[in-house]
Amino acid sequence: MSTEMGASAPTRHTSGTMVPGSTNAGHAWRVWITRHPIGGALVSGFVATHIATVFGIWFHGIGLPDLDWPLANGAVVDPTGSPIVRFAIGEFIHGFDGLVFTLIFALFIFPLIKGPVTPAMNMARALLFGLALATISAGFLVPYVYFPHAGAGIFASGYGWKLVFAIYLWHLGFGVNLGMMYNPLPVDHPDVRQQASA
Repeated sequence: MSTEMGASAPTRHTSGTMVPGSTNAGHAWRVWITRHPIGGALVSGFVATHIATVFGIWFHGIGLPDLDWPLANGAVVDPTGSPIVRFAIGEFIHGFDGLVFTLIFALFIFPLIKGPVTPAMNMARALLFGLALATISAGFLVPYVYFPHAGAGIFASGYGWKLVFAIYLWHLGFGVNLGMMYNPLPVDHPDVRQQASA
């Protein structure tokens, strides 16, 4: 049976998983990033960083301190610039960092974390990576780069538990979005092999 424009209808096993020839958009994305890990990492990193950044700026809505990473990065590079200039510079740096860290994750960290290549395990890998980045942020960046000698204390605890919690929540949000986006299939999956031979 064919669908509009001649595309074949998605075929499913009784378990509901997609099989070769599927037209499911999520499955097609997983096939594409498996075949194109660098491109997939860059797109995933852009989306995950952008969503987490926006939510961090809105943290006051849930009673947490805002995490305006673009402004913080811009203040390090241009401490005397206007807020708009600092935000613009900082957003470039912060966004670029998100892409670089995601490339590191996809090309080096992801393969090192053993286990099956499944959506649940892929999410676990991304969450672990997010927690590692949160620890670097709370343990080094906030107390020694963004606010040096300002009473930040160990793991930024001098600013209170809410800031430490917000830092970890932000990075877990990044990890969730990264895990949803960078969710490849096993390289020996039939659809990956089929595309490779096409």
